[in-house]
Amino acid sequence: MASSSRTDYEIISDPFNPECVVACFKRIQEQTEKDKFLLERIRGKEDNASRKYTDQEEYDLINKQIRKSQGFDVDFSKFRCLFDFYPSFLDECHSTLIKETDRQFFGRLSQESIADYNIREGTSFEFVEVEKANLYRNKGYMYFITFLAKDPCDQTKVFQAKVCNVLCREIEHSFCRLKPGQDECDEDSNRVVKKPRYNTRSNKRAGVTNVS
Repeated sequence: MASSSRTDYEIISDPFNPECVVACFKRIQEQTEKDKFLLERIRGKEDNASRKYTDQEEYDLINKQIRKSQGFDVDFSKFRCLFDFYPSFLDECHSTLIKETDRQFFGRLSQESIADYNIREGTSFEFVEVEKANLYRNKGYMYFITFLAKDPCDQTKVFQAKVCNVLCREIEHSFCRLKPGQDECDEDSNRVVKKPRYNTRSNKRAGVTNVS
């Protein structure tokens, strides 16, 4: 069985490609009190001993982390600017159009992702819980979900799923994979699983679009 190309799941870096993810920020001097409060929740209270970066350095740093981890692992504690790429507060709701917490919402998307993974790979993983999720907001949402699933031997593995919800379009499961660097169950288990362009199961239930 042919292996999938790495470009199946890496962030596309061409700024003219509509699937490109490039985090942009609101400058510190332009931040409102509401922005500052949100940033403190994301980053934590600022330590006077912490290294201070320029706006451009923060922009370069966050996008470097996004490219390196394909959007799943970003250290938000380093930033004083507020970006349109940010972590989910799992026990809250990121959109007024969703009537459930992010933990429930991303849990549902994770269950769909692991079910598709099992069908494609012939495995029997069961969803356990959402570990974290990052959101990219630009004419809709792109979700980078990290979750736990267990195999029939009760061994827990970390999975990563990318789910797109573009404005005026259906929720689209982009891929699901085992997080790189883990011991594999078999030689093909880390292969990226591509979804068809539209996922009708999610279309009927999620219906999330960009909100102000």
